[in-house]
This record gives sequence, C-alpha cells and structure tokens, in this order.
Amino acid sequence: MRKFKLAGRLGKSETATEDIKFGFDVNDGDSFLLTPETTHLSRVRCPDGVFELRKNSRGEHSLVAFECEAGSIADARKKFMLAVVPFLDLLTFNVNSPLFLTSISIEDSKNNIRALDYVSPYRPATLSPHFGSLFPELMPVFALYREAKNSGSSFYKFLCYHKLLDGIYGIMRANLFKQAKSKNITLTQQRDVVPDSPYIVESLRQHIGQSIKVFLDSTLTPRYRNAVAHFVTDDGGILNMSLPEHINSYAEILYVTELAVRVAIESYQSMLAELHSKG
Repeated sequence: MRKFKLAGRLGKSETATEDIKFGFDVNDGDSFLLTPETTHLSRVRCPDGVFELRKNSRGEHSLVAFECEAGSIADARKKFMLAVVPFLDLLTFNVNSPLFLTSISIEDSKNNIRALDYVSPYRPATLSPHFGSLFPELMPVFALYREAKNSGSSFYKFLCYHKLLDGIYGIMRANLFKQAKSKNITLTQQRDVVPDSPYIVESLRQHIGQSIKVFLDSTLTPRYRNAVAHFVTDDGGILNMSLPEHINSYAEILYVTELAVRVAIESYQSMLAELHSKG
C-alpha cells in the first residue's frame, strides 16, 4: 500500500483530445458549476480519502483532486471512481446541469509513475470519392449508427447498436425477403458471424465465429440490453452507470457489438444492392 495523488479534469462537454497532458491544472478544465468568489475550494471527506473540488479563474469547478492509499494504479483509479463520481452524479442532479469527467491523472510518487485515463480521438480517414449508393432503406440505419458514434456513453452506444441488430435481423430483413419473393428474386445470403479481432477481451472470445443472431438473442439481449433498457438486471440488481465494474463490462461488450453491427449492415446492404439491381 502506498500513497497516490489523482486529479480529475472536468469539462462542459465530453470531447476527445489530441494531446496527452499529465500535469493539467485548474485552468485546463471548466464546467457550468460556479462557486462564490469568497470560496477557494470545496472539500469532501469519504471512507477512502478526501477529495477537493477546485475552481478555475472564471470561478467554475474545473478539477477534482483526490488522495488515497492503494496497492496499484488500477486500485487507486477504482477508489477515485467509487468516491468521486457518485458525488458528481449528485451535483448534476442538484444543479440540473451536465458535468463531464474528461480525464484522470494518477501519480504513484513512490515509484515515480504517472498514468492518464482520457478519451482518445479517432484516427483520420480519407474519404473515397466512390463510396457507393445510399438506399432509402438504409437511411435510418446510418442515422442510428452515427447517433451511436457521436455519443460518449458506452451504455447509450450499446443500446443504439442493439437496436440496429434487433431491427436488421427482425423486421428489416423480413421485409427485404418479402420484396424479393414478390419479384421472384432469390437473394444471395451469407452466414453473418461475429468477426475475430485481437482487441476482443479473453472473456468474450468464445463468441468469435458465432452467428450474430444467436449472439444477439443469447448474450446481448438477456445480459446487457435488458439491464441498460430497464435499469434493473435479470437477477434483480440495479445497473449503476458510475460503477467501475459496470462501466468496464459495457466497454468490453461494446467493441464486439460494434464489430457485429458492421457485419450486419454490410450484409444487409449487399442484399439490398442485389434486390435493386435485379428488380
């Protein structure tokens, strides 16, 4: 066990950053929460330590400073999340305003190690001038996909992706085959499976090669979708979107789900193209 110093940078929006800054101070963050001019900081005591909410030059809460005893960087981060984030949740409700935690700096003074938890940007992509056709049936699909990509919440992203899989393997494909049958067209079908990727965590690699429809019905819906959609898990527990275990669980399944969604959309798009070309 040793002492860790952590700093959480607050923000008015959840944005990715292209620079990694470990030593951020109060003027690097901001928020919609103001403090009186006579107040320098707010201090909160909790079982795992003491944290302070500090303000920037404009009087906005901009940084959370936290110290604790922990055995590792991961343990220190977990203590920060358990101690600080519920208080930020409470502040959000009390002032009825969004409050984003954009990055967390963790300092292990004993071993002279620093770690940073932050939202990374996407890699730049060059747009091809020949990107194909946009079929009317795919307009709501791409709209929901962009809604998911633009969100900073793993929980909301997952819900959007689940709705896409549910819609594609439900009424959308059924309508597609109905149209094809009415025109005496036999569509080329492929077996949509969960693709492989080296970034899939070990506990989820069992689903690689599994039918996406089976993956949707046997894993995504009962274990993840029902909890995030209904707030209450299948075993009667409550989904806590600020709890590290729940955050990590959805972050891990989200990556696999996105891979499956892209396969499903491309497969559906291919059959649509075939229908339009033959019809």
